[in-house]
Amino acid sequence: MAQPERTEPLAVCVDADVLIAGLLSRTGASHAILVLGELGFLRLVLPESAVAEVRRNLGAKLPEAAPLFEEFLRSVPHQIHRPTAHDRERTRELADAKDVPILAAAIGAEAPLLVTHNVRHFRSGQGVRVVRPRTLIEEVRAWMRSFGAG
Repeated sequence: MAQPERTEPLAVCVDADVLIAGLLSRTGASHAILVLGELGFLRLVLPESAVAEVRRNLGAKLPEAAPLFEEFLRSVPHQIHRPTAHDRERTRELADAKDVPILAAAIGAEAPLLVTHNVRHFRSGQGVRVVRPRTLIEEVRAWMRSFGAG
């Protein structure tokens, strides 16, 4: 039986809300995305501003969970991306002002997907599609079924 052709992991830019939800719950689509990143099926792109937001929010609201995030950063393959001024400019009309750095990181890292619970803050464009975690998991399941898995 022929093996499916190996492809590169899909690059997925992950917003802070998905990181927090995935860290704090062992169920749900956000957690599944982090696990898929850990297993190498997804290439997790973390906007530098999202990493700072997670640290700030956990430190202020759930300090006992802050070490979970630091362990995640040490143990799960990821790319922290700082968008350029050019990427921010390309994004200006596609995101709420405070969310421009998130979408700009996705564009700069050439991630075709931005995963967030706050889809209303973004508009797809510049080669990036904005989706909820559940949508990504449904698409991954459909892709896996195409190989006869799942």
